[in-house]
Amino acid sequence: MRMRRALSVVMMAALAVIIGGPLGAPIASAQSASIDAWAEVATANPGVGCAVDVSVEVRSGGAGLAGADISLVVSDDASGSTVSSDATAADGSGLAWLTIDTSGTSAGDKTWMNILVNGVYVGGQTIWITDGGSCSGAPSMLDLSGDVPVVSGGSSAPSESSSSDEASSGGAVVIPGAIAYQQERGLSCEYASLAIATGMLGSWVSEYEFDSLIPLSDNPHWGYRGNIYGSWGNTTDYGIYSAPLVPALAQFGFQGDAFYGGRGNLTAQIDMGRPTVVWIGVRGDEGSFYDYTADGTRYQLTPYMHVVVVYGYDAGGVYISDPGNGSLYQMDWGTFEWMWGVMDGMALAVHW
Repeated sequence: MRMRRALSVVMMAALAVIIGGPLGAPIASAQSASIDAWAEVATANPGVGCAVDVSVEVRSGGAGLAGADISLVVSDDASGSTVSSDATAADGSGLAWLTIDTSGTSAGDKTWMNILVNGVYVGGQTIWITDGGSCSGAPSMLDLSGDVPVVSGGSSAPSESSSSDEASSGGAVVIPGAIAYQQERGLSCEYASLAIATGMLGSWVSEYEFDSLIPLSDNPHWGYRGNIYGSWGNTTDYGIYSAPLVPALAQFGFQGDAFYGGRGNLTAQIDMGRPTVVWIGVRGDEGSFYDYTADGTRYQLTPYMHVVVVYGYDAGGVYISDPGNGSLYQMDWGTFEWMWGVMDGMALAVHW
């Protein structure tokens, strides 16, 4: 429910929406590994209406990283909105071919191209939209590198014992196609988190598409409380809890499994390839109190409540896509469970 400002070019790059993750979001186990990557862009100064070819090569330990999830997003510098996005898997040599579509731009627009490997931002560059510019013929090269989850795994979830063994040995269970996206309104983190989750499952639903489907209510268990354009941290303009989001997701063909608490419950959902929306108290239980509806129904309100998406875990903690600042990061288990426990581990797993 918070919205923080980006502070660097790298952070700005992470604001983009990565659309087109694998349908069904297969679960995969992963180890972090250093990669070297190179990207060739057919031109960094295309005109409006171009299809600009981008090739990406990813190598780890000198070998092509076959099957790596390669994504690009082009976002407008002025508004932060997504101009174009594409994603695919690298072939057996670690090569991937993507396209920038400039049909939604205007001459003079300054945009930023982000490249992610297995959900981790590894670099990018400015793409200027020009008046009458060519769609190719002036290639530019980028050297990219970073530490990313190296995916190895199948399309079905492992047993509970195998995922526990993987995590205890220091490995990770990561849902491919993680999306970095920043919410567009002060208190839209719940809807933005649903957009991230549905996008990872291959069918992006905009945060705005939930507005008309959700009723207003003082009780966030029943509907949205307050003004979505309000400032983060108060309890008058606040947000919404998990239950009312389930029927809204159903309108788009998705299922939402609402549950409370327990590391095992959360990791089981990730094992099944389900991005999971979680409610966290960023400042712990500070200022929490109970309020009541007219019929006496009690509900909890907590200042500085926020909503993020968990898309993976390992022995050290959870992998998070945070719509508050549009970033992907890892949070240690102790900190996460302290924040998550404020609302008894409220969560919503999203799947088809």
